[in-house]
Amino acid sequence: MDNNTAVSALDEFCAKTNNTPPTYHFINGEDGGFVCKVQLLEIEALGNDDQNKSEEVTTAGTHAPQNNLRSKIGLSKALYAYPCTIQPPLDPTSDPASEMVYSTNILLAIVTILTGVFIWSRRTYVYWQRRRVKFVQPTHLLGNLSRVLRLEESFALQLRRFYFDERFRNEPVVGIYLFHQPALLIRDLQLVRTVLVEDFVSFSNRFAKCDGRSDKMGALTLFLAEQPEWREIRTRLAPAFAGAKLKQMFSLMEEIGCDLEWYLKRLTRDLRRGDAERGAIVSIKDVCDLYNTDMIASIAFGLRSYSLRNTQSEIGSHCQDLFRPNVRRVIDLFLIFYLPKLVPLLRPKLFTEPHAEFLRRVIQLVIEERERGGDLRNDLIEMLLTLKKEADLQQDKSHFTHHRDFLAAQAASFEVAGIETCSASMSFALYELAKQPLMQSRLRREIREAFAGNPNGRLTYEAVARMQFLDMVVEETLRKYPIVPLLERECTPINKKRFYSLRPHAECYARRGMPVFISNLAIHHDPKYWPDPDRFDPERFSAANKALQAPMSYMPFGAGPHNCIGMQIGLLQIKLGLVYFLHRHRVEICDRTVERIQFDAKFAVLASEQRIYLKVDCL
Repeated sequence: MDNNTAVSALDEFCAKTNNTPPTYHFINGEDGGFVCKVQLLEIEALGNDDQNKSEEVTTAGTHAPQNNLRSKIGLSKALYAYPCTIQPPLDPTSDPASEMVYSTNILLAIVTILTGVFIWSRRTYVYWQRRRVKFVQPTHLLGNLSRVLRLEESFALQLRRFYFDERFRNEPVVGIYLFHQPALLIRDLQLVRTVLVEDFVSFSNRFAKCDGRSDKMGALTLFLAEQPEWREIRTRLAPAFAGAKLKQMFSLMEEIGCDLEWYLKRLTRDLRRGDAERGAIVSIKDVCDLYNTDMIASIAFGLRSYSLRNTQSEIGSHCQDLFRPNVRRVIDLFLIFYLPKLVPLLRPKLFTEPHAEFLRRVIQLVIEERERGGDLRNDLIEMLLTLKKEADLQQDKSHFTHHRDFLAAQAASFEVAGIETCSASMSFALYELAKQPLMQSRLRREIREAFAGNPNGRLTYEAVARMQFLDMVVEETLRKYPIVPLLERECTPINKKRFYSLRPHAECYARRGMPVFISNLAIHHDPKYWPDPDRFDPERFSAANKALQAPMSYMPFGAGPHNCIGMQIGLLQIKLGLVYFLHRHRVEICDRTVERIQFDAKFAVLASEQRIYLKVDCL
């Protein structure tokens, strides 16, 4: 049967039965043909085979031989003669009506999500309002961190601004939000004492977190370790920072002081030769970095890095990389300190992997050398050796002290605490002394008297301890410039309680897991405790005036059991640096010296946004 006959037969069938051919659904065939689905009423005119008895029949139109079934040929050709609907694969944008429906659905989904987020954030951001606690108005989703995220100010400077806000002048606490997380800023000194000292067990952890699975080194540092590991680590490390141990280490520290004096002599000589009229103008922070890198390398790692004699030393390069900000580093630290709930998911690291590997390698080499040679050197690495021997005696080999990063983590703690903080403190002290020549001269007289009091012209531990004006200068520097400008704790009520009452100091509660912040930077600049706080005045710390200070109004190293374990060694490190800097050299301001120090928004610690240039002269 040819094509025309097939079409005519179908027409005749429809005429006899008074039926209009139904709508045909077109589907792509396998061999370039067609497949049609037809609902048949009476199909005797096209054939009498059994498949015509069903409700539906599927027929194919192809270039097959003429002996194919007449019904299939006829139906395939009918596509050319009768209306049919063609249904391509579903594409919501192919049809204007479908496109509108699709776009509407997408828009509704977006609106629904945004509405849900808005309602959720509204409910979150009324937390302090419901509890009748005065709070800083948050930005949706960002809480009170919008300026921090835009790098307009650091979180510490923001807390200082909140502290001095006139709306909260008489408030013991201020409510704030870290994104969606409610938090407290404490202003009342009695409540500060409660949190840091009297009820330490209810605030025994820091809010910042490292993931112990992905960053074991960071999690084992004393700064971020949590209970009960923190208490055990602190107990083991404490003897290394006692006064007797410092006295034993003094000779090692004095060697670095002598290197600093030698470096300054060479530096001023070379700079004078290059530009006699200009004088020896140096970036004072760079000099302090070299000194403190050598100091930590010696007393913490048991090595002489010679950064003051060779500014390209390997240890010095690694240490400077640790404190050099970059995008990845800033993001990692932001997550650790302000979004700790995301730390297990995003796995940021406190130390970069190259630096962590460097620490492991150095500690392993030094320990192997000490064990092989049997040399005894009065430094902190000896304490690490003691910890290693104690760990070897532990029967529980799964104990955290057996972890390969335990010793490196403690060395890293010394590095973090001993380089940047001491360098910044020395820089700020020299900056203030350069602006006040009479004060600098008074300190130099005390330094020279200390040297003259020893027959061999060398300093002793006792001589430094007797330098009262040096103490006053350092303490006033740390009041005006507390390098760690905020203290933070996490509320951890005992007995698994959900809330901790802040009464009678404040009529509110802190819930479990809530971060609590104390702005020691703001407290150190509060006129209520420190008259004319922006003036640099070491006399505030004379014996008579110290007796008048309000308790908890001076906390450069924190307070309570969580205070800085290396406080004494840090103070000694700063004092020795100032002694050997000013013994035979004078610092003066120059035309490149900043009039007022502005703090860098990218750093968690206090750091000058501009370089501090001073003129250094040999005496």
